[in-house]
Amino acid sequence: MEVYRGALVAEDFTYDFDAIWGTQNTGWGHQGGTMTTGIEKKAVPYQLAFTWYSLVEKKFYTGQWTLDKEKIKRLLDEGFIDQDTHKKDTYNTFIVGLAPQGRVVLWVSGAGNQKEVGAFEAQVTAITKESAYSNAQYMFKDGYADRMLNDPSYKTFSPQVRQKIQTQGYPSPGIYDTYREKYNWRPVVVLQEGAQWLDFGFSAYNGEQENIFGKELLDNHYEKRAIPKFCGFYWRDGSSRYGVWVDAFDEKEIFDVFQKLGKEKHIDLVVKVDAQNTRVSLLLRSGAQEFPIGKAKVRLSRKIE
Repeated sequence: MEVYRGALVAEDFTYDFDAIWGTQNTGWGHQGGTMTTGIEKKAVPYQLAFTWYSLVEKKFYTGQWTLDKEKIKRLLDEGFIDQDTHKKDTYNTFIVGLAPQGRVVLWVSGAGNQKEVGAFEAQVTAITKESAYSNAQYMFKDGYADRMLNDPSYKTFSPQVRQKIQTQGYPSPGIYDTYREKYNWRPVVVLQEGAQWLDFGFSAYNGEQENIFGKELLDNHYEKRAIPKFCGFYWRDGSSRYGVWVDAFDEKEIFDVFQKLGKEKHIDLVVKVDAQNTRVSLLLRSGAQEFPIGKAKVRLSRKIE
């Protein structure tokens, strides 16, 4: 995606986007180019406008949307407890996600937590070289989109993503709607007797992130959450502290199993640690139904304290 023009608008404050942002391709929900706007307090934004060039589709999209100020204000007021400082903090960054067929998502983000605050749809628009402003003229050079997508020297994609595109093609645009679907799930970590589960953090395919620790971990309620893309947790056993990171689930496997169990059931994402704290296994469970998760990439570490 190539940023053309946009704005995040609040009372007495507007942040403008333009072509200086260049090509953005950091992954759904991840921060790309970042700009700071000073440390002074600002009003809650009430409008988002955005125009961009989709390199894959070779189309410009544009839109202007009213934001849910009350939802944003509630999230900012509630904030969260920072796991590192154990003090209340709140969100300090807005992230704009742009996807094929004019899909737009806005998140608020801060210190390991991220929430979706709006999803919108843009419309195709016509912008020509003659009508474009001077700093955006480069988008209209012959073959520009193809070079950005296919020439490795531009580093638009990581080698891993480029290889995936070459073998599997670009993902279906509808996948970004599937990513936003939510299920009633919670994490469950099974340890040996005497070990202490300390926390659980995850990022989801819909771009949201959450850290669970302290009282929330003890309560461990089922909540409507999107399907996890990454997760990690720590536990303590004797004088050693251990960590597990599921760096990546196999997308097809994890979606197939969640969809088999369905959105109405309570689902446990179960991580079992063996007696030696050296191996883990994953499964999804709902009542008597259990489905192993065998294709995820898992790392385990140990630190003596």
